[in-house]
Amino acid sequence: MTFGKPDGPQTNNSNPFLGTSAAAVQGYRFAIYEPLVQVNDMVPTQKPEGWLATKWEWNTDYTQVKFTIRDGVKWSDGQKLTAKDVAYTFNLIKDNAALNTGSIPFGDISTSGNVVTINFTSNQFVHTQAIYQQFIVPEHIWKKQNPSKFTNQNPVGTGPYVLKSWSTQGVTLTANPNYWGGKVKVPTIRYIEYNDNTALTNAMTSGKVDDGFVYIANYKTAWLGKDKANKAWYPSTLGNTTLFLNNEKGAFSDLAFRQAASTVIDREQLAKQGSAGASTPISSVTGLPESGKSFIADDYKGKTFKTSLSDAKSILTKAGYTGVGTKDGLKDTKGKVVSVMLTDPAGWSDYDTELQLIGSELQSLGAKVTVQNPSYDTWNDQIAKGNFDGALHWTDSGFTPYNIYLDSMDQSFYKPLGQSANYNFGRFQSPEATAALKDYASATSDAQRTKDLATIQKVYVEQTPVIPVLEVPLWFNYTDKYYTGWPTESNQYMDPNMTAAGFTKVLTKLHAVK
Repeated sequence: MTFGKPDGPQTNNSNPFLGTSAAAVQGYRFAIYEPLVQVNDMVPTQKPEGWLATKWEWNTDYTQVKFTIRDGVKWSDGQKLTAKDVAYTFNLIKDNAALNTGSIPFGDISTSGNVVTINFTSNQFVHTQAIYQQFIVPEHIWKKQNPSKFTNQNPVGTGPYVLKSWSTQGVTLTANPNYWGGKVKVPTIRYIEYNDNTALTNAMTSGKVDDGFVYIANYKTAWLGKDKANKAWYPSTLGNTTLFLNNEKGAFSDLAFRQAASTVIDREQLAKQGSAGASTPISSVTGLPESGKSFIADDYKGKTFKTSLSDAKSILTKAGYTGVGTKDGLKDTKGKVVSVMLTDPAGWSDYDTELQLIGSELQSLGAKVTVQNPSYDTWNDQIAKGNFDGALHWTDSGFTPYNIYLDSMDQSFYKPLGQSANYNFGRFQSPEATAALKDYASATSDAQRTKDLATIQKVYVEQTPVIPVLEVPLWFNYTDKYYTGWPTESNQYMDPNMTAAGFTKVLTKLHAVK
């Protein structure tokens, strides 16, 4: 079975902690490493399922969790998984800020028999999913390494597969003979990288890929129409696709320009032209997708984005801009020509198309716009270090909107320009929003969380730290011509995203068509 992605050539790095490693980008880290608990983030109300942990128990204020670790699990090198491996993994994250991408405030971590007790210095209600889904690594391998630099070219995990071979274009994995979950039904799997969406689509339609994480232009004809066994399902999560804006330098550092840009962007056209209707426009000014409408604060219920060139021009004129609407002639209040650099990776045809549309809309305001499409690695470095003006990127999802707002504007992610940020790429700073997010995370009642969310949304709407544009579809294009057992719209047993922790479970459910 072959899985495909359009990220281009990779470097030989199977470090599961690094989001830029081949293991993370391609997704095969979750064929090798496993989480403690499986969570279906497409159906947040679904009860979590024990995996490497058979039991978990939180205290009343979510400052401590106890995991009971499954007996009989072995690492792929034959050694036994123990509670100490689990404690070691969380201590690695605690002791290495670069690995703690969620900024989780760990306290003491201890073991007693097969029970791991993890303490936190604050309420972790909003981080339960991340803690459940944390993959576990073996202490006897990692204790000898620098975890932020280790390339891990011979990974040892507890998962259903082991790495057999690696190349710049892809990897081959074979069934783990020591797998605690029993013998998997697909003996060999491959994860292949293609240079862009078109190359991957061509590989899929020629039968070289069984599951492609890719936007397919005109997918109904180009993919579904090729074979009745071909399927496409694009479910959304509680996240959004956002135009991250550099709030610290350049054109978007001015609120008026951010507001005008949001007003001129036509989200309906982005959905139609960028993804052929596979994506749904964000309509609520709060940035929440349809699945999050129950979280919209009372002040913003029914308030939606309205696209208007004239209104956008009016915002700029009232703010003191000159040359509004003239070709490359827009000047800010200090008389400086307004120029904008937009960036997203080459080959991401949906984002690339959407970015071109956004660029043309900003040009209609008189801004001088440049659209760049670098390699994935270059782009990732650009946005992390703040070397951009605008970039389309997704937010994390969860069972509340917390991650949408955390990723967009929490100062815990803030890094000075030139240093790498994990999120809040735009360097937005709001003590009010940050305090409300912190309070939301530590709240012990729904009433308090509702109050905090109202504050968070007020900052988000009024200060426009980012521009939400589309819901986040999971690009799940697959064929059941040879293998079946996939998650489907009628059987949503797990997120079908091959790069997510839940895909470990999917791999155990797949089997050949008889």
